[in-house]
Amino acid sequence: MSQQFHVVKKNELLFEEGDLPESMYIVRSGQFSIFVTENDAQKEVALAGPGNLIGEMGLFDKKLRSAGARATTDSSVVVLPYSQLEKQLEELPEWVKITMKTLSEKLRTTNKKFF
Repeated sequence: MSQQFHVVKKNELLFEEGDLPESMYIVRSGQFSIFVTENDAQKEVALAGPGNLIGEMGLFDKKLRSAGARATTDSSVVVLPYSQLEKQLEELPEWVKITMKTLSEKLRTTNKKFF
């Protein structure tokens, strides 16, 4: 899989809560605020910096984005399109795919309880 890079300027959204996910990202440089919207206000739930993976949950459970990601500094990411990753996932044993989907669903459920 060839790597695609994307530059995200400070305060620019990488994706929004509720978006249809098409890719996940590895943060190369900079930092992202991961946030949820609660009562029309954005609440930061995590920070992601170099080496962190963001936007991965939709790959496994095919649900809309559960949070948004905004660059807090000029940043760059490696873009990993789901379409390419799904081809690689097909090679995995079924139990691995079920485990990944289950973990993703549990994380979404836990996030809803706390945020």
